[in-house]
Amino acid sequence: FCRRWGAAEAVLNCPFPADFPLDVAFVTKLFGFEMGRVERAARKGQTPDAHSPYRLQACSQTWFDPILQNLARSFAGVRLRYRQKLESFEQNEGGVTARMLDIESGALETITCDYLVGCDGANSFVRRTLGIELEGDGTIGQPLHMFFRSTDLLARSGRIPATFFLLIDKGGFWGNLRIIDPANDIWRLMVDQSDGETPNETARNAYLKLALGRDVLVEWLGASVWKRRSVVASDFGKGRVFIAGDAAHQLSPTGALGMNSGVADAVDLGWKLAATLQGWGGAHLLESYDAERKPIAHRNVRMATDFFLNAEVFADIGDIIERDDDTGDYARLQLGQLVVDQLGREFRTVGLQIGYRYADSPICAREAGAAPPDKPDAYTPSSYPGTRAPHAWLADGRSMLDLFGTGFTLLCFQNADNVATLVSAAAQRGVPLDVVNLTREIEAARLYEKPLVLVRPDGHIAWRGNALPHNPLMLIDTIRGAI
Repeated sequence: FCRRWGAAEAVLNCPFPADFPLDVAFVTKLFGFEMGRVERAARKGQTPDAHSPYRLQACSQTWFDPILQNLARSFAGVRLRYRQKLESFEQNEGGVTARMLDIESGALETITCDYLVGCDGANSFVRRTLGIELEGDGTIGQPLHMFFRSTDLLARSGRIPATFFLLIDKGGFWGNLRIIDPANDIWRLMVDQSDGETPNETARNAYLKLALGRDVLVEWLGASVWKRRSVVASDFGKGRVFIAGDAAHQLSPTGALGMNSGVADAVDLGWKLAATLQGWGGAHLLESYDAERKPIAHRNVRMATDFFLNAEVFADIGDIIERDDDTGDYARLQLGQLVVDQLGREFRTVGLQIGYRYADSPICAREAGAAPPDKPDAYTPSSYPGTRAPHAWLADGRSMLDLFGTGFTLLCFQNADNVATLVSAAAQRGVPLDVVNLTREIEAARLYEKPLVLVRPDGHIAWRGNALPHNPLMLIDTIRGAI
């Protein structure tokens, strides 16, 4: 997505050091024993995987939010207005009227618009006003985040560098240390379960000693308690008003699916709103937002919750885990293999991250035969309708992903001379369609499986075939949500 928006280089070159390992280490204490490790190379030492033109990068929200802010400001039609509160809204068949409060001045303003999207978080005012319920397990924990600065803490610990240190002591798994900004020695300590109260400095120091294994003087930067939830909204919108991100689904951060899920909501809804406002989107196109994204939300919430609950297996381990002798060494060896296999699952999620598909979408062509497997830890590239169009390098150095724009793209791995009827049908309905001849791209043709593949504006496959359908106009009407 960042590549598509032109923001990928800013993310890759954020202040997180390119030579800092992104490993995940399982330790009794930072100054204690290491039991196992999931190795993830520093960005400088990575080569892109086959499924992506990019490498793994740690870019905290501290850096990512300003990147998105600058990106938004680059569009002439976008205005960013801060310290604004949505007081109320009403909708009818013609549009939406919203009442906004300027918190600084106290001034009220009425805004009229065609559509409204509530990206207003877990306690979404938009969702509550629409009367949309949340379904699922509800609150499954109250974690505690504590941020601090400590100069050369990692070097003093003698620990091989890693980005995450998961903490497992005699009482079991209870939290993690994450280095947020290595250059400025900023860390976060997360306590998996708390009493729901923000701790004072004495309590914070006690947690820190438990994590480090000794008293260390640090500069405390902040602390917050939040609710870990496992819920999905019953609807992703009503009428001309929609919800996206945490307003629509709330999930444990185990597996790192939260922001990905929210951004993918925005991408899915974004092109459909554009198509509708531009006049080529069909009457049912916006309805497909709920049909496509809600099943993915359920999938991601379920997996994130499973990852979180999986940690309960590692409870009440006993003193043996912290013994400094041969017996302790053997116990840690045995446990280390287990935690890398089990707790490490939440760091092996490429299938969850990019393998999702809109299997029963009303705007993707149906196809007989088995869909590609949907495995959390493995991604199977495919052009099966509803899946994300896979990456492959082209002869000119571009990625296949660079071919997809704001309209549909017909990929032709055979002679494109016989696609005129589809081009004509798209023109008849005003649907933007680019035809790309890829007859010499052998590797891409193998990945894409069929000689003709139609890709949507969001990079998902709408249709594929050995030849055009007998009724191209019906296909166009299907993929634009008119049927």
